[in-house]
Amino acid sequence: MVKRATIFFVLLFFTSLSFSQQVKSKVSVDSTNYLVGDYINFIVELSAAKNVEFFFPSIKDSLNKLEFIEQLPLQKKEENGQHKFTYHFILAGYDSGSATVPSFQIPYKFSGDTTFSIVTTDSINLAIHTLPVDTTKDAKDIKEPITIPFNWIGLLLWLALAAILIVVAYYLYKKFRKNREQGAAVIETKVSPHEAALQSLDELDAKKLWQNGNIKDYHTEITEIIRTYFEKRFMLPALELTTDETIELLKSKNETSTIISITKNFLENADMVKFAKYVPLNEINEAMMQQARQIVTLTIPVFHEDEKKEEQNV
Repeated sequence: MVKRATIFFVLLFFTSLSFSQQVKSKVSVDSTNYLVGDYINFIVELSAAKNVEFFFPSIKDSLNKLEFIEQLPLQKKEENGQHKFTYHFILAGYDSGSATVPSFQIPYKFSGDTTFSIVTTDSINLAIHTLPVDTTKDAKDIKEPITIPFNWIGLLLWLALAAILIVVAYYLYKKFRKNREQGAAVIETKVSPHEAALQSLDELDAKKLWQNGNIKDYHTEITEIIRTYFEKRFMLPALELTTDETIELLKSKNETSTIISITKNFLENADMVKFAKYVPLNEINEAMMQQARQIVTLTIPVFHEDEKKEEQNV
């Protein structure tokens, strides 16, 4: 009975020893001396049989004087019938002095087994240094300041571009202004003097000034409409002339013989209201509108067929 127990424990010991030999760990860094802030490449390599599964712990809270920067993707490969797992970590030290990458206990288990085993990594001692400072010398830049020569070609190019933009802007402005003036002139020529006068008379009639007691305003506006018509139709400064001066100039025009008498009566009635405070009868106020329309209609230019077509084209 004792022999059987002894044989069992011996077999168990060698089986455990065989399993433990199947799992190996190796840690490495690219150097043991670093400057403050240098990146430290800390690599953990685990080798095991194909049926071993590792559960690598978090190392962030175990680094003490070192800082965890990044963990690179896990690398796996098969080598000599075993699986090799490479864990790559980036660390850094920001305080000068000695620092230690501690050992880590990494749990693992075999496939189909619920029992976990532990593999322990070695620790690594590091030295973190600062740059030596020579206090006997004055502080100075690492490199002398670079003097950049003035770029005259670039300046000339910018000035040329600015000049071109100014010329183009001025050209566009002149063209826009010319088009606007031409457009205004075209609009103005499309409305003939007699059309403008008759339209103004219609608008005045619609105001019903004399009907509402504004007799002087009515006579002032109606005479201004006719005098403006004379200026545009016969090129007379009628707005600046007296009644007698206006009649005399109208007599010098061939087309005005039919309106001399009507115009004289029309302007004199308006002068009496404006300057002599004359209050006309309603019939006279109505007659003023009729006379104004007659003055315009009797002096509408008569064109030949060729002239009509030319005016329509304009």
